[in-house]
Amino acid sequence: MMKVIHVSFITYLCLVSTFVDANEHIEKKISITFDDVPIHGEFALSPQSLANINHKILDTLKKYNIKATGFVNEGHLKDNAKLLQELLSAWQQHGHELGNHTFSHISYHQNDLNTYLTDIQKGAATTQIVLGKVKQKFFRPPYLHAGSTDEAQLMLDEGLHKLGLQLVPVTMENADYVFDAPYTNKLESKNLSEANTYKKQYLEFTERRLDFYESASAKMFDQPVPHILMLHVNQLNADSLDSILMSLQSRGYQFQSLEQTLQQPIYAQPTQAFKFGIHWLFRWDKSKDKKVNWASEPEPSQDEFAEHQQALTILKNGKL
Repeated sequence: MMKVIHVSFITYLCLVSTFVDANEHIEKKISITFDDVPIHGEFALSPQSLANINHKILDTLKKYNIKATGFVNEGHLKDNAKLLQELLSAWQQHGHELGNHTFSHISYHQNDLNTYLTDIQKGAATTQIVLGKVKQKFFRPPYLHAGSTDEAQLMLDEGLHKLGLQLVPVTMENADYVFDAPYTNKLESKNLSEANTYKKQYLEFTERRLDFYESASAKMFDQPVPHILMLHVNQLNADSLDSILMSLQSRGYQFQSLEQTLQQPIYAQPTQAFKFGIHWLFRWDKSKDKKVNWASEPEPSQDEFAEHQQALTILKNGKL
């Protein structure tokens, strides 16, 4: 009898161990994407600054062995075709995917479909020269405007399909565009201490956003789904990317290609249309179970928005 009990207990321990191991091996995955390659174009920067920003981002991605996807906005460098091609070539040579982000960074919600698709095609001209025989596969809409009605959403998907493009969602973002202008302004004004303090403020906000998205995902899904992080190509992220990627690693994330992430069935799930641009965690939840209190999602403060506008005015007017 003791032998039977002993064997049963061993069997129980094996089952428990298998269950624990299975849960421990549910891996957290994330794909890193950048909008506005080769530069987020709210204000002008020198060619050397643009080169430094892109190469610093590329060096950091290489350090973590990440193959990212960059969504190209060719219009931001329409007056410097040589530099545009050089920077896009650098991304391609580092093994990163180059997607489409329109030419003029226009909103689908403010343009008819034909105008929008024409701008998408225009935005692939230099990129396709760089890619050669490889065709663009991915598209991300500026402002995350993917259709303000269900019909408009469907029409865009059909139009993209004819161009051989797939719309790419976002599940994590950190409002980096709000923080970049003040940070750059402080750097250009040689206020390095203030710039470092402001970068820390940005990274702290990023951590709060990541905490919220992880909590929201846990409420929405039974097990981790692979995330897609959206960042912009700018000076702030060139200087902060190492810290952001280190944080993601410390949270247990493994980096994978966008193509791998998009194979997860959730990314084929349609959502209702929204008149405003918003990430897909919100879209999925609002379209189905409504499990998350989205009013608690961290947002930049009114002071931070105001400082962004003030810095943008200074940088655009060239008063530095």
